[in-house]
Amino acid sequence: MSVRNRFTITVVAIVAVTVALFATLSIVALDRTLRSGLQARLHSDAATIATAVDVHRGRISLDPSDLRALSTLHADTPFAVNDGAGSQIAGDPLPAERRGLQTASVEVTRDGRTVGSITVWQSDAWIDEYDRDAAIVSSAVGLLLIALGIVVSRRVAARVLAPVGDIASLAERIEGYDLSGRLRAEGNDELARLCASFDRMLDRLESAFSRERRFVADASHELRAPLAVLRAETELALRRDRTNDEYRTALTSIARESARLEELVDELLAAARAEVDARRQQTIDASALVRDLGERVSPAAATRGMAVRVETPGEVLARANRATLERALLAIVHNAIEYGRSDGTVRLRTSRAEDTVTIEVSDDGPGFSDAALAHATERFWRGDIAHPRGGTGLGLSIARTIVEANRGRLEIANAQHGGAIVKIALGAAAGEAPD
Repeated sequence: MSVRNRFTITVVAIVAVTVALFATLSIVALDRTLRSGLQARLHSDAATIATAVDVHRGRISLDPSDLRALSTLHADTPFAVNDGAGSQIAGDPLPAERRGLQTASVEVTRDGRTVGSITVWQSDAWIDEYDRDAAIVSSAVGLLLIALGIVVSRRVAARVLAPVGDIASLAERIEGYDLSGRLRAEGNDELARLCASFDRMLDRLESAFSRERRFVADASHELRAPLAVLRAETELALRRDRTNDEYRTALTSIARESARLEELVDELLAAARAEVDARRQQTIDASALVRDLGERVSPAAATRGMAVRVETPGEVLARANRATLERALLAIVHNAIEYGRSDGTVRLRTSRAEDTVTIEVSDDGPGFSDAALAHATERFWRGDIAHPRGGTGLGLSIARTIVEANRGRLEIANAQHGGAIVKIALGAAAGEAPD
């Protein structure tokens, strides 16, 4: 059953139950009000007659003129006058069948003595007829409201659930190679927010699919070249007998390409593991991490005559996975050492502003080109002078993936007076002790 039909049935059921309860309670309340009003009027009539009758010597005395006056005064209300023994002495005979009658009796008292009683009665059949008429009218009104509820609920359901239908239709149209469709709903209600969230999800999926397609294409390209070299060298070596030097040259080329393949595979596997591990976060001291990293890379920097300078304001607590973040920073610092100016300086800084911890790595080399600023964090990108020495083209890409998995942000820029700057922004920890 569709949501629209379930919504319609629910609304109609609510309307029907509400109408039934309202009609029942209204009829019961009116019935009781009318019956209590009739009883009160009968009691009032009986009290009036009891006050009007004459009493002589302890007995009720009514002459014909008194009876005519009482009958005229209460023409629509039959009454009976009873003496002290309960015997009727005047008035109308009390019906033997009292079903459908409302009766009221009032004692006649004089000087504190009861000398008789007055009984009045009247049929309440008109109340029953009123109840039946009210039930018929309520049923007719209820059926009209139910019909109106069906029409209105279906219109409302069609209008309210239209975005949901659009989502379902769009989801049915979406395929792995086409995520371009969007709902673009307007408004600020819950369904509009749902549509906006669905559009954002499609944006992320489309971006992820696009990255994966580029990754597969780039990985295929990167892996194809060394595999082609391996195959060519092997075929040439096997085509005819070679000298020892020729075999050694072929094996050296094969070993070099095998090492490149191994490096590529190791980088890709490490990136995948690091992205999973980064989700297990803890409180870390970013300053301590940077100091430890500075000590580790100082020997590598010294081989190029470079110095590593660490600038930290003291303990700076952040939320991240220490092992994966250290790997990302190591890739960034190695880039700075490799592509910075010889005899220059690599600087590592930490700072905190409100809820953000920033780790900055800078060098005084040539910096990033415009193309590198746009593409340097993409996988396998090696298109500018910042990458003249080869490499896999995965360093900054893996670093960005790890930082984003740590719910952070990686930014690259050029310093005002030259040199490259890479910044990592992480969420700050609220005064917790480092794990």
